Amino acid sequence: MLPVKSATQGIAIALALAVIFLAARRYGAQYFSEPFDEPLSFALGRDAAALNATLPEMVSQGVRLDKAGAGPGNAFNYVYTIVDDAAAAKLLGDPKELESLKAQLRERVCTVMPEYRDNGTVVTYSLKNNAGASIAEIGIDPGDC
Repeated sequence: MLPVKSATQGIAIALALAVIFLAARRYGAQYFSEPFDEPLSFALGRDAAALNATLPEMVSQGVRLDKAGAGPGNAFNYVYTIVDDAAAAKLLGDPKELESLKAQLRERVCTVMPEYRDNGTVVTYSLKNNAGASIAEIGIDPGDC
């Protein structure tokens, strides 16, 4: 078993890689219409439905993307399960680890997801453990980029 600190760092890296993976898949499939000829909320809902058709999916070791959702308004939501119980417990009990993860996710939204940033879409990452209990909800406002 990995030390808890290593497991927590692994989760942070896994989530960052998952964001990159999802962004690359989004660009490759061209989920967003170009140019925007539909309301943004409709495009986000369509994107969530398309992504949900492929879920749940292990996006990296120890991290499963369960579902995506749009709304309310100009928001996009990802729901992840941290399948490593020790790492999930560490994230739940250590505010510094959560702040570090939030900083990494903010950097990813700001640099890898230009449509979200440019359209002011708030991205929320909901993290839960294997039992379905909430670990954290991390909201990234592109205004913070």
